Amino acid sequence: MERAKLDRSSETVEVEWSAGGVDWFPYVWLRDNCQCSECFQVDLNKRLVLTSRLDLDVAPDHANVQDRGSTLHVTWPDGHRSEYGWQWLRDRCFSPQARADRETRWRRKKQLWGAELFTNLPTADFPALLSDDRALYDFLFLLDTIGLVLVQNVPRQPGQFLKLANRVAFPKMTFLGAEQMLKIQPIHGNFLLSTDPLGLHTDLAYYNYLPGVQMMHCIKQTESEGGASELVDAFNAAYQLKQENPDAFKLLTAVKVNFHRIGKAEPRHHMKERHHIISVSDKGEVQKVVCGKHSRDSVLDVPLDHVKPFYRAMRAFDDILAHPRNCIRYKMKEGDMLAFDNLRVLHDRTAFSLSGGERHLQVGYVDWDETYSRMRVLQAELGIQE
Repeated sequence: MERAKLDRSSETVEVEWSAGGVDWFPYVWLRDNCQCSECFQVDLNKRLVLTSRLDLDVAPDHANVQDRGSTLHVTWPDGHRSEYGWQWLRDRCFSPQARADRETRWRRKKQLWGAELFTNLPTADFPALLSDDRALYDFLFLLDTIGLVLVQNVPRQPGQFLKLANRVAFPKMTFLGAEQMLKIQPIHGNFLLSTDPLGLHTDLAYYNYLPGVQMMHCIKQTESEGGASELVDAFNAAYQLKQENPDAFKLLTAVKVNFHRIGKAEPRHHMKERHHIISVSDKGEVQKVVCGKHSRDSVLDVPLDHVKPFYRAMRAFDDILAHPRNCIRYKMKEGDMLAFDNLRVLHDRTAFSLSGGERHLQVGYVDWDETYSRMRVLQAELGIQE
């Protein structure tokens, strides 16, 4: 920093940078974000000043650059002094360009895909994920950007999902526990344990806080012709729907659908929640897709004249999702684990015959909040620049 001065008219401190250019920092923001030990607890990254005690009209007495241009010093009317490092200020500039850059970094750009991804399916090595932090970061990065990774060389014994989940963070608990075992024989009326196709779906669509990352570990695969996993990038499909049928897209982003599951056998449960089939951000970007014929409730809260248009919209989206150009079909091998974004990648399993023997998967989930936290920690520790 070259120099700093008070701009009373705009209630900002004007900072001139050594490399050229000027930025302005509001008085009230500077006071709210004082970095001294009385105002901020560094080890917890925690602000200590209550908003209710903040003088919204506060104006400093002095502002100047010290320490060879590395620190902005501000003195307030009550004698309190604040110091701000140049890089700290740079990272928090209010200019349109700085805010646009932060918006871009806030969420990584998703790489949309269709059936062509099958020829270049992202992969990861299970032993490396458990021992190598860089391998783990790269795996999580792929999950975030592409949404699908095939993990290979997984031991063919139960408990492997928990090893990886605990390496990332911890497993998400559901009414079935930390993980669930799926075998082919029907039991307790659980459709997941039958040999019929499931239909493309989101897992646990009836949850308020949906699972983020899903992992499916193949311990035993059927020898029959069927039993393949089908996977679709629903974000890609949603954008296709928006292009081909804007009215259908708009309807699926506007109507909340009821999802539910009632279990009378142990563990008894009654889960229900409402979601848009397609959720978008305030900028119109697709953020979440929730589908599932088996968990969609018969209650449909729309006016009478919206019922058929809504079904047409669902059919239009379903046709795009199921189109061969969008769908990957992969029959997992024993020792494979598919990891994917449950809020983006819809999955299905094709029908198969019991004559092919047992099909045994273990399935579990990790929340995105914990996954993103792990990624940020690894990024800092490994010095990864993006």
